[in-house]
Amino acid sequence: MNKESLIKMNNWLSLYPDSTHPLDEQRFFDFVREACLHKDKISETDLKRSLTEFHPEWSDTKIERFVDEKIVMIESLMGFYEFCISNASIDEEQIETWNTDSLQNFMEAVGDLNYHEIYELVQAIEGNEDALTFFEVSDKDDTRTIIYVVFNISFKFPLSEVDKLVAWLEDNYMDGLDADSWYGFQYAMERSKDE
Repeated sequence: MNKESLIKMNNWLSLYPDSTHPLDEQRFFDFVREACLHKDKISETDLKRSLTEFHPEWSDTKIERFVDEKIVMIESLMGFYEFCISNASIDEEQIETWNTDSLQNFMEAVGDLNYHEIYELVQAIEGNEDALTFFEVSDKDDTRTIIYVVFNISFKFPLSEVDKLVAWLEDNYMDGLDADSWYGFQYAMERSKDE
């Protein structure tokens, strides 16, 4: 452990490390920040050694309990510190897309879609991009790719198969009805349950 980190750890542990006094918490955070700056690995052994030295009146059970609690906090704070200084944003990271090879496999991969999502899937397959919430659509040459953005699962198909895919959804998910009729029926059923 870096000398500065050790000094700050001992400063924290020598005073009132188990209190909730703001100064005690400040000493703890100051120590963790110093350890982060030096990329120190804080071990249970380090904490136990100092506690035994500074607080010989503490029982082994109290030391163990204290160390178990603080090690979790230290690791969490150090992880958060590393995230903050990495300049990485979750939004900027490239999330891998899982590609499926058929509409049936796509439906199995995305799981149980509600009726809003199924209706919107039909719109996505037909290329109606207006007001899509759950899906993204992109066309390239004679193919269309739809992505279910909730789980980042995609399905690519030739534009010539649009009608066939919609018919498959109607037969397997919409009781043989066209999308608009089926959606209207589902909406009416939902409203009647609420009343």
